[in-house]
Amino acid sequence: MSVGVNEAKQGDKMNIKKDEIVSVLSLGIIIGFIVGLILSINKIIANMYIQYKMSRLIVLSFQESLNKWMILIVIISAALIVIILVALIIIKALLKSRLKFYLSNVIEVQIKDKNKAKTMLTCIVVCSVFFFYGGWIINRYLLPEKFHPLSLLGDLGILIFTIFLGWFLAKVIWENILRRIALALIISLAILNFCIVIDSKINNPKGPNVILIIVDTLRADHLSCYGYNRNNSPKIDEFSMNSVIFRNAISAAPWTTPSIASIFTSQYPAKLGFEDEPVILDDIFLTLAEILKENSYKTKGIISHTLVSSELGFSQGFDKYDEENAKGHGHISSPSIAQKAISFLEKNKNEKFFLFLHFFDPHFDYILHEEFNYYPDYDGPLFSGQSIKKLLAKAPSMSSDDVKYIKALYDSEISFTDEFIGNILVKVKEFDLYNDTIIIFTADHGEEFLERGDYWIGHDKKLYQEQIHVPLIIKLTGNNNKKKLNEYVGLIDLMPTIVDFVGLRIPNEYKYEGKVLDLSNEEELKSKIIISETRRNASLQSVIWKGWKLIHDPEMNLKNLFNLEKDPTESKNVIIENKMLLKTFEEILQEWNNYIKLEKSQVKAQKPKFTEEQKRQLRSLGYVK
Repeated sequence: MSVGVNEAKQGDKMNIKKDEIVSVLSLGIIIGFIVGLILSINKIIANMYIQYKMSRLIVLSFQESLNKWMILIVIISAALIVIILVALIIIKALLKSRLKFYLSNVIEVQIKDKNKAKTMLTCIVVCSVFFFYGGWIINRYLLPEKFHPLSLLGDLGILIFTIFLGWFLAKVIWENILRRIALALIISLAILNFCIVIDSKINNPKGPNVILIIVDTLRADHLSCYGYNRNNSPKIDEFSMNSVIFRNAISAAPWTTPSIASIFTSQYPAKLGFEDEPVILDDIFLTLAEILKENSYKTKGIISHTLVSSELGFSQGFDKYDEENAKGHGHISSPSIAQKAISFLEKNKNEKFFLFLHFFDPHFDYILHEEFNYYPDYDGPLFSGQSIKKLLAKAPSMSSDDVKYIKALYDSEISFTDEFIGNILVKVKEFDLYNDTIIIFTADHGEEFLERGDYWIGHDKKLYQEQIHVPLIIKLTGNNNKKKLNEYVGLIDLMPTIVDFVGLRIPNEYKYEGKVLDLSNEEELKSKIIISETRRNASLQSVIWKGWKLIHDPEMNLKNLFNLEKDPTESKNVIIENKMLLKTFEEILQEWNNYIKLEKSQVKAQKPKFTEEQKRQLRSLGYVK
């Protein structure tokens, strides 16, 4: 009889073990839901989705955050259970206790012995503090250039404390209520996910697909279709034959981050808060990806430069943002970018999508690709892959032959990139996507090769055409859209133009700077005012209007006025003979600066916290000090 009683007691104790496991998992679900809810609300507020009436993005923010955190914390809770069980087994084995009673005995002590309960909670707090500060110190001082799991120990320590404390309270107070709440939350999230899936099937976008290709550091006049005397871009040239070619497209800035940020948001870099170094793209600015995602497009970004990374806010609106190729100036990324793009196209050829591709290879360091060797006979002191610092140091002593060689290396990089862009365009046709896809090809800025007599190679510090005149080629839907436009246009107009081309609209509540490029109204294009600026290594503003261009240095109060139609190389300052025109340009700039000063005061630009490895890469490229 006593044996039966003992077995029944043992069975009760085994039930306690199962109850404890269920309690911990239930608590994990609730904590995950609360964390996910708080973070999603914070994102919705920060991105002003309510003000912009982005209802789908509001729902998707809840879905993404709740799914992520509920799953993550449940997994951590389950891992903690395993760790605790293993630890108890080891402890009991060391104490030579009977293993089959280990869990129930521990629980009984925790609940009935208040002193030991306090001891347990004290130990948890101490361990959490150790995890938090110990992990932070090790990661900060011993592993400065590496990502390491120890960097997560601070958050993990707090999470462990929360789960243990919740576990203890749940066991003592409201264990059954806990499970019911967890079950209700699981059912609610399942319904939310199901509704979003159904919505995506019912509300499939009716507009065309969109592919945006940005090649870093590609000046327009080094492409054959823009009149270059070297046949170094055959694939892009072929693409341009059925597209609208804007022969005079101007970037908003001569370096990557502000230029692409301006393209994405249709805002001036100064309004976004850019000065001499990169800043994080403020959540309040709507991006092209967010607008398309709001309208049920699948969105994917594949990039190759830290300066357009998610850390800087460029992943806003993208379902997936691939940054694997952001490995610095020595990494050849075009093959991987193309392969990833083709893989995405194949998997999503039956969906409506927005695909953003960023190619980096033409950026310095200039690397020779042997299949595109445009100066095989060069025997001077320069060689492939030299750092930009070394090239700048040699610049004062460079011969015309040396400059010719640098340009040949640059052209080799362009041809290499052109080859892989061509591979993507071939697959677009093979997958039967070509006619129903808008493809935009452009660059963030150009590159200078000692044109100005000050021995400068590179970009970012000037606003002459070699640094801000970029290609812009747009292939519309269908097969017969060939057109060349000579009017000056700004890349700041791209976002509203693309949105208009796909038949959507930007929320009225979002105040943006660009205008839709009306291809049928050339007179309107001729009257456009295009403003560019840079505050890196200089303080410059430029205005292009009706074929004229003013470059203004407000700190030095220097002005240069050029007639781009008669003087495309900007070699002759014609201020003296055009004083009335200069006054008009000054009034335009004064009005613009007053406007920017007012608008900029409403934006709090934050600088990113790059890792030591990222800082090392960016220093080698000259982007951070």
